[in-house]
Amino acid sequence: MALTVFVSAFLLFQVQPLISKKLLPWFGGSPAVWTTAMLFFQTTLFAGYGYAHIVTHKLKPRTHLLVHIGLVAVSALLAFLINPSDRWKPDGDENPTLYVLMLLAVSIGIPYFTLASTGPIVQAWFARVRPGASPYRLYSLSNVGSYLALLSFPYLFEPYLSLPAMGMAWTAVYGIFAIACIGTSLAVLAILSRGKVPAADAREEIENSASKSEMPTACMRALWIGLPALASLTMIAATDHVSHNVAPEPRLWITTLGLYLLTFIITFDHERWYKRSLVAIVCGLTILFLTGKSDILDLVGLEWSFGAKELRWSHFVVMFLICFLCHGELVRWRPKNNAYLTEFYLCISAGGACGGLFATLVAVNLFHDYFEWPLCLVLALIVCVSVLCLPSGSNHLPQPTKWNQMSHRRMYTMSIMGVASIAWILFFLDPWQWRSQVSDEYSSRVLHTGRNFYGVVSVEDQIHATDPFSSYRGFYSGNVTHGMQFKSQQIRLRPLSYYTEESGMGQAIRYLQKRQPTVRIAVIGLGAGSIASYGRESDTVDFYEINPEVIRIAQEYFTFLKECKGKVNLLLGDGRLKMDANTSASYDIIILDAFTGGSVPVHLLTQEAFQIYQKRLAPKGFIVAHATNSYLNLYPVIKRQAEELKMGFRCSHVPFDSEKFIRKNFYIAITNDQVYLDSTVNRYPPIYDSEGNELPTKEPDQSDVGLWTDQFSSINQIARE
Repeated sequence: MALTVFVSAFLLFQVQPLISKKLLPWFGGSPAVWTTAMLFFQTTLFAGYGYAHIVTHKLKPRTHLLVHIGLVAVSALLAFLINPSDRWKPDGDENPTLYVLMLLAVSIGIPYFTLASTGPIVQAWFARVRPGASPYRLYSLSNVGSYLALLSFPYLFEPYLSLPAMGMAWTAVYGIFAIACIGTSLAVLAILSRGKVPAADAREEIENSASKSEMPTACMRALWIGLPALASLTMIAATDHVSHNVAPEPRLWITTLGLYLLTFIITFDHERWYKRSLVAIVCGLTILFLTGKSDILDLVGLEWSFGAKELRWSHFVVMFLICFLCHGELVRWRPKNNAYLTEFYLCISAGGACGGLFATLVAVNLFHDYFEWPLCLVLALIVCVSVLCLPSGSNHLPQPTKWNQMSHRRMYTMSIMGVASIAWILFFLDPWQWRSQVSDEYSSRVLHTGRNFYGVVSVEDQIHATDPFSSYRGFYSGNVTHGMQFKSQQIRLRPLSYYTEESGMGQAIRYLQKRQPTVRIAVIGLGAGSIASYGRESDTVDFYEINPEVIRIAQEYFTFLKECKGKVNLLLGDGRLKMDANTSASYDIIILDAFTGGSVPVHLLTQEAFQIYQKRLAPKGFIVAHATNSYLNLYPVIKRQAEELKMGFRCSHVPFDSEKFIRKNFYIAITNDQVYLDSTVNRYPPIYDSEGNELPTKEPDQSDVGLWTDQFSSINQIARE
């Protein structure tokens, strides 16, 4: 039984990063791929637990054993379909959420459902054949298997095996699981046939063995659902937040999911590991510190450089503590009678599915920005206060008479502290921008905010108080500016921010326009359409954009596209897939500028992606990558790709200039045009010491960064300190 539970859990969580990484390039590398996949995994887990609960309660033991044997046998055959073929690639017109769910259902639906149901079913069998033993150690063992699966994927399998090879290995191990599960089922059938264990159905067993004091109340069932729902939502919100600010990379997903599982392992192993009052206090204080860290450190005179690693691990620590608190309380409220075991697990899976449903379907349509993270912190503080208010020695909710015996002063104090803590979070995280400061020079007006599968985008007008020529309209992806346009008609076609003529991209386009009468430009990532301002009457500009909301904004709120002198084509869909399918295309310059917030499009920077770009590139053409990033050093990644293509490259860094409306930017141009290479000098970003003094500039290369491929890419080495 232990082997069956362990292997099923291992396969259950090994397939999650495997199939998600397969689908990631098909949907623009959006972090929402993982969020949507988590919705599928959690709802299928709930369905599997529901099946386990029904068959163990409604069917005779022998009948449900035979039914499960049949399900395992069928799923073993369907496990060969784990790797969806390229014919399933989206065209760009599909609803991405529904299409991801459909792909997952077709490729791994039945096998995943079978694996999800096996754990609670085997634990129910264990409780039947070993009435005096606790089945919760098997649940902890299953989480150990899940945790090892997540750890082994990036460090044992991903670096050495391709995705198809990992898929074949997963199918082979699934065969081992099927044999072990069927063997366990037959062994339990043999025990039941010998009459050593009563074969009464589960409903009769509940009625005969469960006293009224052991029956779960409605409030307990609500906790069984609510606590795991908060933990699940926190895990997804933390993953989503970090992915949108750094990169949607499977290793980030594995880290958050692994920490989430670790809290299950610790809390379900034994109650001694969870000290409820201590965990509640530490969790609450950590939330308060990390939400207001900058102001707190300034108050005490300390400085903290907040780079990619700090951003990730600060969220991971808070996420771990919230999940630990929720799962620790969940264990305290578990059923005392094993007859309610499958119902308990069913409620846990329902809570996890509710968290995924809220993050994937409700929040996207309800919120115009990523408010899930502040919401999780507020709800977690409410749980912390509730834990500190409830009697620490009680394993059941206090009766009304016991509530009257509690110290009113203690409850009032904790309630006031809770309200103050929530106000603290809302003030410092500022989800509704009520403390946003408007400068004396500019007044801001939000024209549009939208959110969909691909992220949050907005448009704002910045009106200068005295100089109308300095008023501009900005396009934002998350909190990052991805396009600006002057409002004055005389100068509104002048490219600004990252797209000025001083930038590496601007220099490359102008060089090509001097070299030849017609320039064919491809841009992956539309933004406000700033690059269209470079087009001459003889030029063609193809914009590849995956987010239809961005296209609507560029056409409705900005004039770069409609006033472009050349021909402009808008191609909806993932730039890499669309360019690969556009076999007749030939470009003089391909500009990589697809970002969601501060997130890096990993799938656009792999070897396979650059091979596509090279195939679509004219002789002596340019591939220009926008490498500006506050958290990651993309230079070694792009340099390796240029070397692999056997092409030369030049770097261009332009510092911030407020008077010219130039944002600090860094571009890398890859080409075989020797004239350009000989006439252009590399300009690298400056380096500063801990005191902010500029050091001599040097090449920002890192020898430990290898060639990124679709099978292997890691941001760990390139994260800025």
